[in-house]
Formats: sequence, structure tokens, C-alpha cells
Amino acid sequence: MKPGRISRAAHKWLGLVVGLQLLVWIASGFYMVAVDLDFIHGDSLVRNLDTVVQLPPQTVSIEALQRQWTGIREIRLRALPDDGAAVYEIVTHAGIELIDAAAGRRISPLPQPRVIALARAYYAGGGEPRRALLIATEAERPLEVQNRPPPLWRVDFDDWLETTLYLSPDTGRLVTRRHRFWRWFDFLWALHIMDYRNRTDVNNGLLVGASILGLAAISAGFWLTWYSFGFFRRRATKAAP
Repeated sequence: MKPGRISRAAHKWLGLVVGLQLLVWIASGFYMVAVDLDFIHGDSLVRNLDTVVQLPPQTVSIEALQRQWTGIREIRLRALPDDGAAVYEIVTHAGIELIDAAAGRRISPLPQPRVIALARAYYAGGGEPRRALLIATEAERPLEVQNRPPPLWRVDFDDWLETTLYLSPDTGRLVTRRHRFWRWFDFLWALHIMDYRNRTDVNNGLLVGASILGLAAISAGFWLTWYSFGFFRRRATKAAP
């Protein structure tokens, strides 16, 4: 078989095998570079809150907390953004406890109504909370927050972006956020790297194999082009007087 026919057949069949994935790479890559990354991260959907701590007239002392709690590694004084209440964040080897600075009682894990109020405080959009779900185990954790350890509160809003805020039940802090375009980005990223399960492995076998086949198809195309131009040059030479 002539080299030109070999290159033509190789380019045709390799293109048939990897052509769809090449289209996916181009389309997904275009979305990821065309849409502003700050918008994808949802920066405009949350407020950068810096709540000033207003100490109550009677505040539990640090010494009292140290007597009451054992294994304390760190104590932080902060204000919750929904009502400005002063709280202590006590970090121990077992985790984090949230303590009312005035009463000295533990208020974590936070109940659903308080979490919804905090989500309203963090949220900068125009929607309203439509549901709040506690994600207690890894089995319940959505793929979009697979790197965030439970427990987490998930608060969904009814805006057109389908915004979701994830909050910690132990601290009341905003952990992360997601919205429609971010989820599209995650989906296209999975298609782009061909890791359809975890969306994190950029060195998986499918991607490596498809890349090799794509390179082979391009190489066969260059080979075919070289022989095609050589053929035209020979025809032109024979036709010359």
C-alpha cells in the first residue's frame, strides 16, 4: 500500500475515533477561558463581612473558659454576622466549639433557623432561602464539595443562578458557595480532563490515551498533507513545457 493511502486511512479512522473528544476539548476549553473566573467563583454573590465585635456588659472571661474546657489550643473572639452577637470560638483537639460570650454556654452545632439567618447575612443576591439541609456524612456530601469535610449546612436560594451557600454548623462561617455557572464549569472540566467520577485526576488513562490518539491523528494529517503537496508539485512539473 502506498504511503499516501496509509496516511489517508490513518487520518480518517483516527479522526473518527477522537474527533468527538477533540470537539469536547475545544468547547469546554472555550467556556473555561471565555467566562470570567471571578464570576465563576461567585465573588459577587457573597458579602465580605467584617463584623465589629460589640462586647456585652457581662462577658465570660478567658480564664473561666479555660477552667470549663480542657485541651484548648486556641480561643478566638468574633461576632456572628446575622445579629452581631459576640461569641468565642474554642479550638480543641476534638474540634471547634462556639460559645456565647455573654452566657458562657455552647451554641454549636447551630440549628437550622440560625444557619438560615447567617446565610441571609452572607448572601448578596436578590433571592430568598428555599431550603436548608444538613449534610452529616460523606455519603450525603455532593460531588461539588467533595473536598470539604462534613458536617455542612447547605442553604439553597431561589435566584436564577441557583445559588447554594455551604456553612459550618460548628462555627457558622461560610465554607464555600456554588451556582449554576460554577456547576457547568465543573461538568465541562470533567469532560475536558475525562475524569467523569471525581473530576480531579488530570493524568488518568482515558485522557492519556485520547491525547496519544489525537497526536497520532494530527501526525497522520501532516503526513497526508506532505504527500498531497508533493503530488501536486509532480503534476505541475509534468504539465510544464
